[in-house]
Amino acid sequence: VSPRDVRALLDFHNQVRAQVSPPAANMEYMVWDERLAQAADAWAARCLWEHGPPQLMKFVGQNLSIHSGRYVVPVAVCGAPVGGAHHGAFHRFRSVVELVKSWYHEKQHYSFPQPGQCRPRCPATCSASVCSHYTQMVWATSRRLGCALRSCANMRVWGSTWRRAEFLVCNYAVKGNWIGEAPYKVGRPCSACPPSYGGACSDNMCVTGLTSNQVG
Repeated sequence: VSPRDVRALLDFHNQVRAQVSPPAANMEYMVWDERLAQAADAWAARCLWEHGPPQLMKFVGQNLSIHSGRYVVPVAVCGAPVGGAHHGAFHRFRSVVELVKSWYHEKQHYSFPQPGQCRPRCPATCSASVCSHYTQMVWATSRRLGCALRSCANMRVWGSTWRRAEFLVCNYAVKGNWIGEAPYKVGRPCSACPPSYGGACSDNMCVTGLTSNQVG
């Protein structure tokens, strides 16, 4: 991804994180991690519509999205367990953010702190919509992000071959979506920041004294 894409992805994620409802007491400001981005690029280059590699998934959260054709805002439905998928007459998307909006739209299926009608393990035990991409986006301690975008000439998605697909892989650390845990603590913004932040707060998020949004 380009430096412009990095900025757009971070801005969108931090905007979503800053505006969670109910408000978060321990939401951490998200920064870019080049090592996570390199791992995402290595996986995206395989053009496989699945999470991986398996060893990395033990420690890192991951959201996937694919675009092939004219962009249409999708509805996150059962049968889309690994991310957003957009298909139509070929037309390159205007911004990489278009590939992550479907994750945010899962918010409508999520009731804090329990998933309610959302089934993160859909479609294995499927009775409702997916929301685990949204909860990974707003997992308070998942403060490091690294994404990669690859063009895939032919890619198998849900039994069909998608041509000229744009495939986005985003890795998150630390890993979120732990069963039985809420994505964040509810309370006055920044009232429960980890001690390492020294009480610093900006835009409802715990921040460090870093002058850059890059780590690693």
